Amino acid sequence: MKTRLLALLDKEWSDALKQRYILYILILMPVLFVAIPTIMLAVPSMVPMSTEELQREMADIPAGWRNLTWEGATAIEMLQVAMSGQFTLFFLVLPLAIPMTIATYSVIGEKRDHSLEPLLATPITVFELLLGKSLAAAAPGVAVTWLSSALFALMARILAVSDAVFVRIINANWLLITLLLAPLLTILATIIGLMVSSRVNDPRAAEQLGMLVVLPVLAIFFLQMMGLIELGPVMILAAALALVVIDGVLLGIGVELFQRETILTRWK
Repeated sequence: MKTRLLALLDKEWSDALKQRYILYILILMPVLFVAIPTIMLAVPSMVPMSTEELQREMADIPAGWRNLTWEGATAIEMLQVAMSGQFTLFFLVLPLAIPMTIATYSVIGEKRDHSLEPLLATPITVFELLLGKSLAAAAPGVAVTWLSSALFALMARILAVSDAVFVRIINANWLLITLLLAPLLTILATIIGLMVSSRVNDPRAAEQLGMLVVLPVLAIFFLQMMGLIELGPVMILAAALALVVIDGVLLGIGVELFQRETILTRWK
């Protein structure tokens, strides 16, 4: 099984990297998602501003962000935390977009090339096929998300004007979102991508349908930016528990879609 799975992973990644669109997603999205919060972190310390100007900037911060202040904090410290610390959720788009793109192209490409039938004629089982395609899509999503998060953490360490700023940006919320929510969202995106692409023949249409799962993350991101909600460890853990249940339910549905008879008779 191990040999067949490794061979399938090699094939899936080779096929995926032949698609320019996937290659662009793998390169450009992480660069963009690291650059934006890094710039937001760098601007307050690089742009010369008087104390009065900084205080006026802080006056515009939404009421929901008042927890960003602490005793002895300077205006520039609070401004750095306010401008960059809210981008933690920004990184959750990566574990949704990347696996979704790879998963949809994986199934639709084989449907289009009629290569699923010969693949199923090999000793590989449907379970191995589903596992291989899932790993091929999920692993790059998790890896890119963790790498991007680590790069931003490094930039935060370099650009933060004080240790107090750094620990309020790279905090418990950041760790839970990066290490817990990101993998669970990757599983969600992978399963939905495989399910949608099993019923659609156009990769772009499948991706557009699947990317609807990004909308709730973006909604939470903007609500947080507006100061209307405040994320904390309890809320993040509750979201993780909900994702475990959702992933389990969708996995059961996905297994049904990946039955050998279904693939051979309906995936046309």
